[in-house]
Amino acid sequence: MIVTHIHPDLDAIMSAWLLVRFDQSRYGDASFQFVPAPHTYKDLPPDNDPDIVHVDVGGGRFDHHKEGGFVTCASRLVWEDLLAEKLIAEDDMALKEMVEVAYEIDTFADCYWPGTGDLRMAFMLHEIIPALHRLQTHDNEAVLRMIFVYLDGTYQRLKDWAKGKEAIYEGKEFECAWGKGVIVTTGADDVSKIAQKMGYEIVVIEDAKHRYLKVKTAPRVSLPLKALYDKIALREDPKRWVYHNSGHMLFSGSDKGEAKEPSQLKLSDILEMIENENRLR
Repeated sequence: MIVTHIHPDLDAIMSAWLLVRFDQSRYGDASFQFVPAPHTYKDLPPDNDPDIVHVDVGGGRFDHHKEGGFVTCASRLVWEDLLAEKLIAEDDMALKEMVEVAYEIDTFADCYWPGTGDLRMAFMLHEIIPALHRLQTHDNEAVLRMIFVYLDGTYQRLKDWAKGKEAIYEGKEFECAWGKGVIVTTGADDVSKIAQKMGYEIVVIEDAKHRYLKVKTAPRVSLPLKALYDKIALREDPKRWVYHNSGHMLFSGSDKGEAKEPSQLKLSDILEMIENENRLR
């Protein structure tokens, strides 16, 4: 059993998530109980029963609400314990970043984040959790389990981010009519967005597993990819490709169900067409 406080916040939920996801032999099928802070389950000592663990409540080993506790948080305490038991790797930077963000939020440092007053912050996980509690349409466990799914997605996204940046650093840069570009081969998801945030105006991506090809330009690039699409159509059946109506995306093969049959063209072919377009202009 995992016990935390009523209306669990991000730190409480992430603490439970870490135990369930990374110590599955003990907590993979755990049940959940919620108690008023600072109480414990049935007001018993928090760490006496090996089958019951308290997180972010109760004053036990995974609760930081005690003297000096402001320098840590429950998520960090659980993370450190999982590290000590070698259930997670020290070089798992995605998990480390998640715990650090949870710590910043739990110690109110998020008020100093850039753009913290923007309305877009309403989409942030730690802002949504208390709003869900106030709605009172979901009980404590329903909210906790919903946020587990979001944390799964956050963890995967951070891993993809790291893989994507590594692939971009290993990619080939070029200059063309669409601006500064890079060619990348990777299995990470949505590398184009990562590359755009790194300053690239056009990204050419080959999916390392499926050999899908995608070309994407940044939103502020005014030149559409239609000229490139027309060149490709002269080399192979254009039905292998989808030209997005935004003019910013061109792809062959997709997990979304469009153009499933990948192109027979190579990355070098796409780059040659891009560079030829540059010379024409």
